[in-house]
Amino acid sequence: MTDKESIIQKIQKLLAMSKANGASENEAMTAANRVQKLLQEHNLSLGDIKDNEIVEPIDSESFEAEKDKWKSWIVSATAKLYFCTVYSSSKLDERYRKVKQTVFVGRKSNRLVAKSMADYFIDTIEQMAIDEFKSVPGSRSEINRMSFNFKQGCAHKLTDRLRERYKEINGPDIYNGIDNPDGLPKLYKNENEANTNWLAKQGINLRSKTSSISVKDRVAFNRGTTKGANIGIDTQVNANSRRYLSA
Repeated sequence: MTDKESIIQKIQKLLAMSKANGASENEAMTAANRVQKLLQEHNLSLGDIKDNEIVEPIDSESFEAEKDKWKSWIVSATAKLYFCTVYSSSKLDERYRKVKQTVFVGRKSNRLVAKSMADYFIDTIEQMAIDEFKSVPGSRSEINRMSFNFKQGCAHKLTDRLRERYKEINGPDIYNGIDNPDGLPKLYKNENEANTNWLAKQGINLRSKTSSISVKDRVAFNRGTTKGANIGIDTQVNANSRRYLSA
């Protein structure tokens, strides 16, 4: 058995584990995260894994949209890093009210990891803000204002770091050549194309838009930016833990 065949076999086993009946969400996510790392390390895509019964199809999953813009920044950057595409949509609820949704597009294991990591980052920033202002004097409105700006600063820095990590992974590498002429790692290229093709088949044409930042407390924002640089972005989520880890 060649090294490549051995790696593919290992990935197949991990994929099977991530889909196994009875696997906990944390176990499934751990397996899926390991799959992604192996694919990156060996410049493979899920299309190289021959077991068609294991390879997951592209699909979508909707969640209630985050109300704060800073949370949507994190969701977008995290989804991209974990091979998913996200977009905003809306639907009518049972009372015919328009409800905003965030839609994740990608393979099931990727959607699971991306959503879990985004939730982890958001919960981490919320907890950091609580810790930051638990002993700070002031009225409730003053604390809320400072806390919100602190969280914006954290999210802004974290989002920049997640985007930089994506760029690092997609930078020039040793696989430049006929099979990968633009230097984009094979895994991201194939998964991005798969997501785009799925969206096209659904008749969905995404448009990018910019999001502005309104900073009402520069000191709190800057302190949040400093703290955001220390949030670990390589750690695996522990479903039973709300602690944040330093990079």
